[in-house]
Amino acid sequence: PDGEAACKFHTDPEHGSHWHRTTCVVSCGSPRKFAFRPIPDKNKWSEWDDVDCSANSGSSGGTNDDATAPAAVRLFPGDVVLMTDDCNDVFHHAVYADEGNCDDTGSRVSLVLKRALDRGGGQRGHGLAGEGRRARRRQRRE
Repeated sequence: PDGEAACKFHTDPEHGSHWHRTTCVVSCGSPRKFAFRPIPDKNKWSEWDDVDCSANSGSSGGTNDDATAPAAVRLFPGDVVLMTDDCNDVFHHAVYADEGNCDDTGSRVSLVLKRALDRGGGQRGHGLAGEGRRARRRQRRE
């Protein structure tokens, strides 16, 4: 994808049931910002850190929005993000589109590495094509 592509805040599905909870994300290509934020109504920064992060949120006044304000770091080619344990249960993550910097305009991809869990009967991961979350969503719409 080019510099305009982004990945909105989300959690990865089926961690702990289909996939091991440890996920490695390898950044390849042009630098981009990778962000985490506590899932609103489920978590807040104060549960993880005693440091007041409101100065970094871009707002002035310490609103409730600060409790779930994103924290972003620029990833360069070869950088690795390691998500473990309940990270996908309590934090959203996202990749921002480029910010118009000359370093951010090229293509990039993320290589996501995770281990498929045995679901019984020798099935691992999502299973056969047409049995995953997208197929179920498509069936509900029909």
